[in-house]
Amino acid sequence: MPFKNHFQHCRYSGERPDAPWRMMDADFPAQPGSEAFERKVAAFADAIAGQVDAIWLVHGTFAGNDALGWFGQLERLVPAAGPVLKNVGKKLTDYLAGDSGNYTPEFAELIDVPIPVRRFVWSGENTHSGRCKAAMELAGELLSRIDDEKRVLLCGHSHAGNVAALITNMLGAEDWVRDQFLDLGEKLLPRKRVPGEAGASLREMLKSHGDELVVDVANFGMPVCYGWETAGWRKLLHVVNHRPIKGSPEWLCPVVDAGLKRRDGLKGDWVQVMGITGSNFLPWLLDSGTRNAESELHEFLAQGMPRREYWSRVKRGMRVAPEGETVLVAYDNTDGLAAETAGHSVYTKPQWLAFHLELLAEMYRTK
Repeated sequence: MPFKNHFQHCRYSGERPDAPWRMMDADFPAQPGSEAFERKVAAFADAIAGQVDAIWLVHGTFAGNDALGWFGQLERLVPAAGPVLKNVGKKLTDYLAGDSGNYTPEFAELIDVPIPVRRFVWSGENTHSGRCKAAMELAGELLSRIDDEKRVLLCGHSHAGNVAALITNMLGAEDWVRDQFLDLGEKLLPRKRVPGEAGASLREMLKSHGDELVVDVANFGMPVCYGWETAGWRKLLHVVNHRPIKGSPEWLCPVVDAGLKRRDGLKGDWVQVMGITGSNFLPWLLDSGTRNAESELHEFLAQGMPRREYWSRVKRGMRVAPEGETVLVAYDNTDGLAAETAGHSVYTKPQWLAFHLELLAEMYRTK
């Protein structure tokens, strides 16, 4: 995407990507608790030394504290009730999902490096409004720590990557465009905000410190949706579970012609290719404000992409994001994890952490 992208959505294409990408095979890596695993962690720590002040793990859709959006709607009316319900909701999600498409506290502890490794929790709603709120809240968190943590690495699963894309647009957009986005997003926030809470002074924080924040992003299984602002990131990596089919372009997921008709097509991450714009859930009908905000955000973020054309976009099988480097990974499936949850949860499994840390270390060693 260009400089001054101004929240422009990506365009779906089956043509050979302009952005860099590569295909690689991944053998089953060293396991946590082994000396080989500790060496991988140490090598990662060496690679990021002096380049990153904090790491944030950001879960994707349905792994949050309010996947259906009910608690958020109640919070807008009764602000004190929201945090309590969301805390219970996240604990329940962690209990039920474990490490399937979810960054657990135990996963974070395995990344034993001399800088903070934090989890950012958001609603996990499959909506523009859910991702918009998450982007505003996470941007507020990052900017509130700018004095000590100017350089951050965001590791996001699934639609957390699109949350990061919105953040890059907020950081790089001109004030008048960013204000349009924030005007829409603030309609989704609780009616009473505690002064200084993330989101309450986000405009001022972005204007005063937005150009100081250095953001690196590593996405795992991100559906290709929102565009990226070139000025809003320093390093950008996308990792996708993918197995090409003989006779089809290596960079595509052939959804119809091969994927749904041949047994050898049902491999790789199917959620990544199906979760594009148009797959959003409709906001719950209990709140007209949320419905209206969702409609306005769709017009702002995905203008010209009606729901009725969703399947035609899916059929293009787009795997490679239009900006940053994409690594298409053929994971060894001897452990069965590469195929679990339609191929979408291998990224958050501790069993594959050593391999992913190796990819991240390589990203920092590459100029």
